Amino acid sequence: MRSLQMAVTSAGICFRRRLNNPKTYLALAVMAIFSFYIFSPVCELASYYQMSCPPWLFPFFISFPIMLMVHGGLCLLLFSDGGENDGYSYLMLARCGRKATMMGRLLEVLLTSFLYALILLVFSVVFILPVLGWDSDWGTLLRTLAESSGIMAEQTGVSLSFVVSPECIALFTPFQAVGISFLCLWLSTAFIGVLITFCRVYWEKSVGIIAAGFFVGIALFALYLGLITIGYWLQFVSPLSWSNFMNLDWYHSGATPSPVYAFSAWGISILGMSVAAVVGFDKRDIQ
Repeated sequence: MRSLQMAVTSAGICFRRRLNNPKTYLALAVMAIFSFYIFSPVCELASYYQMSCPPWLFPFFISFPIMLMVHGGLCLLLFSDGGENDGYSYLMLARCGRKATMMGRLLEVLLTSFLYALILLVFSVVFILPVLGWDSDWGTLLRTLAESSGIMAEQTGVSLSFVVSPECIALFTPFQAVGISFLCLWLSTAFIGVLITFCRVYWEKSVGIIAAGFFVGIALFALYLGLITIGYWLQFVSPLSWSNFMNLDWYHSGATPSPVYAFSAWGISILGMSVAAVVGFDKRDIQ
């Protein structure tokens, strides 16, 4: 029980330190800029048709594949300092102990990842406030975008930087789509953060960045050129490609990772690396 309390204390200290890190605010600014760029044109579109837009745009944030690279870059920016030891870290070690310190770091990664996804969700609503309207269903505007986005672009001259997938509209309710997309974004972000922290326990700090950068790099490659040169199997080892929940195999065809596979892989890898990081940190020499 005391170890858990110390881990929570360590997580709180780590999170407060993150709030003092300029990279956190740089990442927040980049998130705001891209969210504004993606979602704000909806205001012009909705005004043209004299319609309101329901608050269900978040599932389409990564509908353009290039946004996988933006998402991956933000993850690297947020966690590039994860697991580093400095003078303040030794005070935490003396106060909380080794295991509790590392558990706290990992808890802070999960918390930061959760807040990252939550802030993006909030931005998807904030930037359409002028035309926001409540609808428990997808609403006329989003349903029309799913079926006739090209015609709407010709009529209004407004080009959107996201795609409203007809499959998403057909398969999921808005609440389901938002919940699943939030979980995918949260877990993919946590995967990168935990990976960097884990690597820094066992190797030099650059190894974690290189490993995370590898997964960021293959996220887009696995969906395009990788399909031609290597095959579909590359998507099964590309956790960031699953950040867009519509890249998962909801039809159970076997061609791409299924939702069960993706969530199991995320869970097992995050848990496994976390346990290994705690054990390794407890045994290593602190330099």
